[in-house]
Amino acid sequence: MIPRLQARGTSFKGSCTYVLHDKQAKTTDRVAWILSQNLHSDPEDAWFEMYQTCQNQDALKRNAGVSARGRKNTTPVLHYTLAWHANDQPTATEMKEAALASIKVLGLEEHEAIIVGHSDKQHPHVHIVANTVHPYTGRTAALKYSKERLSEWAEQFERQRGQIRCEERVKNNEKRREVREQRREDGLAKEFAEVVGRPAPAPKPFMVIKDNSPSRPQWLDKKVVTDRMKRLRAQLDLSHKIERGVTWERQRRERDALDKNTDAAIDNARTHMRERFRPQWREIYKAQGKEARIVARTATHPFERACFVFRNRDRLGHARRLSFREMVGLIVSGKRLTRAIKATHRRERRALAQDEKIQTKQLTERIWVIHRERFHTIRYRQNAERDAERSHQRLEAKDISFAHAKADLIKEMEAPARVYVPPAPKRERAEPTTEFNLAAWQTPEQPAQSLSREEQIRRDMAEWRRNHPNRDFGREL
Repeated sequence: MIPRLQARGTSFKGSCTYVLHDKQAKTTDRVAWILSQNLHSDPEDAWFEMYQTCQNQDALKRNAGVSARGRKNTTPVLHYTLAWHANDQPTATEMKEAALASIKVLGLEEHEAIIVGHSDKQHPHVHIVANTVHPYTGRTAALKYSKERLSEWAEQFERQRGQIRCEERVKNNEKRREVREQRREDGLAKEFAEVVGRPAPAPKPFMVIKDNSPSRPQWLDKKVVTDRMKRLRAQLDLSHKIERGVTWERQRRERDALDKNTDAAIDNARTHMRERFRPQWREIYKAQGKEARIVARTATHPFERACFVFRNRDRLGHARRLSFREMVGLIVSGKRLTRAIKATHRRERRALAQDEKIQTKQLTERIWVIHRERFHTIRYRQNAERDAERSHQRLEAKDISFAHAKADLIKEMEAPARVYVPPAPKRERAEPTTEFNLAAWQTPEQPAQSLSREEQIRRDMAEWRRNHPNRDFGREL
């Protein structure tokens, strides 16, 4: 496991948005699970709760009886990650326990924090965003030597599981322990010298562990390769984004085509049922109209109404036979009989409409069952296709390493340089003149000379004949 501390920040919203969503997107495909600590709101609103705690730091100190002296906490956001080896496959429970243990090592077990597991990399990793302001006392957490504490905890974590992944960390921690022991001995020797009145021995020079600072030329060379690697990754990310957009658009068209086919099938089913019930509707309206006319025109005498009521006592009773008293009431009053007939007609039409609706629903329900089966098949296939595409793109992005960028830069430097050929100079155009120069319009073979009157006339006549070959010069005169 490798813990990595990020630079302390000021924006809870920015950090929480980054860990809770995909990079530069609102989707949450890379989020595997979420765990919150000492928070009462939803994960999407956790940033605001931590922000309110930071804003109310002074009030929290007053309520807890803590002195408000000291420097202002201008960087309250602590963000760090825990990354496992690619061959390790810890479960979500193990990753959560490790994250909570790391928080406890830093002394933040009582602070607000949100823990998010990501699945966008080949190696499992966890992001922890914590508020360094205590939610009850308002104190700022003491985070001195946080990297060293996390390093020693990570070493102990790997030792408990019986497999050391980072040998360099073990060496660095051992050197740090030796330095601490040496400094403790120097302090004891200094105290003893003060007690006995002797001069204190010179302490050993301080040695920085893991001091791999490169020289400025090395740093510049590394920066050039790093910039090339970032540019190659940005180009690859752009191409991957375009590929994912094309895939999503093709899959969306496939789903839209399925919806369109299903809607067309449902419309055809409803049209079919309407055509199937059309003769029944025609017959029932015809029979009811005829019956209404009979009641209105012929059943005007009580005897005729009595015959009609007796024949239709089952229909008029609405699924039960009319009693003698009800029949007498319909026979005596023609208006009551008319209302009863209209109510019977409405019940019959409603029953036919209900029958048509049930049969239509049964037919459309079968269509929807087929649609759901096809939709689930398409969805599973498209999800698998997108997962395979993302896995392939992650492998391509992994190939663009520091060594790849360095090789690409060397290849570009070794390529033959292009020879720059300057463009041909433009020809200068002569400035137009307002004066007419006769010598500029005459060729050397025909120098300028004066013509006689007769030669001028003959030349004009020849010129006119060339321009008018179908006309006679004598007729014009």
